[in-house]
Amino acid sequence: VNIKRQIFFWLFLPILLIFTEDFAFAQDNDASQESVTSFAIEEIVVTARKRDESIQDVPLSVTAIQGELAEASVRRLEDIQSFAPNLYINRILGVASGAAITIRGVSSSEVDKSFEPAIGVVMDGMFLGTSSGVLLQNFDIERIEVLRGPQGTLYGKNTTGGILNVIRTPVTMEYGADLKATIGENGRQDFKAVVQLPIVEDKLGIKLFAANIEHDGHIYNTTRKEDVGGDDIKNYGFAALWEPNDQFNLKIHYEIMEDQSVQGAYVNRNQIGELACTIQLIGFDPATGCEKDAKDGPDITESDGTNFSDNEYETTIVTANYNTENFLYTYIYSNRDMDEQNMQDFDGSPAHLLRMNFFNDWEQTSHEFRVTSQFSEKFEFVAGIYDWEVDYEQFWNVYDLFYQLSRLIGYGGGNLESDAANSNGQEQTTESIAVFFSGDWFINDQWTLTAGFRWTEEEKDFLGGNAGVPYYPLRGDPRPPLTNPVPFQGKWDETTPKIGLKYQPNDDMMVYGSYSEGFKSGGFFGRQANFNIDPSYEPEYVKNYEIGMKSTWLDGRMIFNAAAFMAKYEDKQESILVPVDLTNVATVVRNAASLDMEGLELELMYQITPAWNVMMTYGYMKSEFDEYLADL
Repeated sequence: VNIKRQIFFWLFLPILLIFTEDFAFAQDNDASQESVTSFAIEEIVVTARKRDESIQDVPLSVTAIQGELAEASVRRLEDIQSFAPNLYINRILGVASGAAITIRGVSSSEVDKSFEPAIGVVMDGMFLGTSSGVLLQNFDIERIEVLRGPQGTLYGKNTTGGILNVIRTPVTMEYGADLKATIGENGRQDFKAVVQLPIVEDKLGIKLFAANIEHDGHIYNTTRKEDVGGDDIKNYGFAALWEPNDQFNLKIHYEIMEDQSVQGAYVNRNQIGELACTIQLIGFDPATGCEKDAKDGPDITESDGTNFSDNEYETTIVTANYNTENFLYTYIYSNRDMDEQNMQDFDGSPAHLLRMNFFNDWEQTSHEFRVTSQFSEKFEFVAGIYDWEVDYEQFWNVYDLFYQLSRLIGYGGGNLESDAANSNGQEQTTESIAVFFSGDWFINDQWTLTAGFRWTEEEKDFLGGNAGVPYYPLRGDPRPPLTNPVPFQGKWDETTPKIGLKYQPNDDMMVYGSYSEGFKSGGFFGRQANFNIDPSYEPEYVKNYEIGMKSTWLDGRMIFNAAAFMAKYEDKQESILVPVDLTNVATVVRNAASLDMEGLELELMYQITPAWNVMMTYGYMKSEFDEYLADL
């Protein structure tokens, strides 16, 4: 009953505000129609379909977050989730700039490079291919578009849940500067600067940007006697725009992000009497269990190790546009080099039990060439070809665990010393190519038919080590080669279609319906580190049905949009446990599930006065597994 009352309250509130505002305007006989509409909601232009369109004309469920980015509470990507329905963003433990993004209930919190996320993040046309390095700071960003539902036609693989399309601020070719500073508790110091400089008037300009984010953390470690969980991020670079004439422009974007934040403060919640917590030889007191001081509150931890990170992300994006009378030709080159080191103290206790130091070297390169038609008022299309290549190497050192096993049960001959580490790893290359097309046929002034497809072919070559090798990296020992490495190779191709119909009875109302498909890449799960067990998994598929409505009211002062959808997933990839022997299990990825989802999304924006506005969103989700199969 309380929930129903709250829903009624929040739905009735804008109606009340509308009535009172319109009544007030009606009493002012001197107010002209122009004054009423002078603070209509400004038109938002998005590039959700890879061409400039008013958001109210786009026949898909998309939210543009623009003015909200100026709010002080929006510090980084995860803070935008309150502005769009069925969107959740959480920081992933294990990598400082990692994010688990959920759209319409579809998510992935796995940071291993061999398992790709189901939500795509695109920055100025560059697809970010992993969950790490995507927790962007709210800095030098003009707009974030949240595209909900499969985007397999224009954006391709690994977008079964949707897309976050991040657009950086433009190069203005005019003098200007945007400087911001924030000082707060626990050592919070944020400094951000964007400087615009014209080089050749109306021909060449450059944008310089830099940010420094620092925070000591608000959690106290009683073992290490220090605050933990803080931020240490530097982001700097430039963008240059050259427009020699009205037909051609070239933009170069280059940036580096350095992230040395502490990625989480772990706490061991195992209780008194549980087996590992009673082993005094490791360092536990059976009287207190695995935690002692951490029982004092949520802002206390007692881990003996640090969850430090040392990550660098180097990004280059080159965009060229050539505009003729009939076509716009666009080429986008992107390269991202990620060098990551992330230490995790998994046991979260003052004992030396399990620490893992992960090293990742990832380089991705993409080329996109597309053609946008502009020769007809009856038919428009976007078509192109996309090439994507990734080469990564990942290895990890396991500290403490095998040293303790050496002491307890004689592992490794019983002579491992306390600084010994076990090393293992994996490497993989991925090559993917796609051809895509999306066209709109304007049947008449009210009806528009949309159809498109994307064909994708992808090949992966994987090599994984089959056992850990002890060595002493802190003494300068070289990293040993992979033990009994096992190669795997796979190739997949898929065509993802879309068809939709849009009806626009007037300039203020549009309804649409669509059917679309998407898929998520198959591959080989490297984290299981036991390749006597098959690591392969096949692609997962989704079929999505959606109807929606977009409307503008009160001379442009109110926008109300709604969408209802139903998605059917087949061969859904799930992380499951499989038995290794009578005493051990392994985590693997399998096509274990079929899943049905349905939901509703409502968005309302109302400009009450020039100074006051209301924004409300509502998301509803219902999910049900048709089947879930696993080796148990």
